[in-house]
Amino acid sequence: MRALIFGLLVVLALPLLICGFVIYTWRVRRIVIPQNISGTASEPFGGRLAMHVAGTYKDEVAYKIAHHTPLFGGIVRFLFLDTLGFCAKLSGFKGGFFAYPGPRPSTLMTMMSHRTHFFNQSIQDVLSREDNPATQLVVLGAGFDTRCYNLPEGADIKCFEVDMPPTLNAKKRALQLAEVAHDHVTFVETDFNQETWLKALLDSGFNPNLTTYVLWEGVTMYLVEEAVRDTLNLIASLPTGSVVGADFFSQDLIQGNPPFEKISKAMLRGIKYQYSENLQFGIPTGETLSEGLEEYLSESELKLARFEHVGSTEDKKPPWYFFAHIEKH
Repeated sequence: MRALIFGLLVVLALPLLICGFVIYTWRVRRIVIPQNISGTASEPFGGRLAMHVAGTYKDEVAYKIAHHTPLFGGIVRFLFLDTLGFCAKLSGFKGGFFAYPGPRPSTLMTMMSHRTHFFNQSIQDVLSREDNPATQLVVLGAGFDTRCYNLPEGADIKCFEVDMPPTLNAKKRALQLAEVAHDHVTFVETDFNQETWLKALLDSGFNPNLTTYVLWEGVTMYLVEEAVRDTLNLIASLPTGSVVGADFFSQDLIQGNPPFEKISKAMLRGIKYQYSENLQFGIPTGETLSEGLEEYLSESELKLARFEHVGSTEDKKPPWYFFAHIEKH
């Protein structure tokens, strides 16, 4: 019944939602792409905002800065996010892409809530553990991620956000306009395909001798294979107890192998058209799903400690999206 009421409310609100979507799309083509700001960074950001306005996942910082970001700024936040949130709260509907932490196995609809919960838990575990907790948090490909501003209470964590200059500048501007404290965060400019991000971090005050959590979310699929391997090897140079949280698409999805021919073509074309970005890397899965990733890690002292996937192994289409908690031993 709640889903039905929600659907009816969405139909009534369609004029507002369509206007919001049209403005969002126009800004992608006229602002984000010309200025080389990451458009794909707004997709997970938008998913978390949707959960926030629906009341299933609290992220006040994300909501505050959204008003000042290139895509969700101003009227778009109201037309799209606030309208969806109103429909969800009025109907009491908390399912679908609003769910948090969401059902397991997760689906295409709930993968963002699964992804958010997985990395939230991964970070929380490493920053708050009694034995050798991480004292540095590095967000590679930070985009509009807000985890550096939602740290465990009382945590003394040095944070580094690493990304391309246009995206970082848009993020910093949003933080300043939203009056969100960010003195504890160091912003580091780099290009993951062309520059050693660790060198850029070191030049910005990063201490390679301290236990570190590296969040590498929503990045690997846009890199070339060599950059992925190099990044894992660099993370392996960090002290014992350091952790990287990362997500990966399957190689079959990226290459369009059966049974992913249609979804692969749609995803690659959609991201290329919408954001002018390319999907390039995926991990081979093998029979155990984690087999390909573990082979990559075998080149270093990194070990796969936790591994989850989107989709069910019982479906005709095997899982194609994976989340990994990887530890340095």
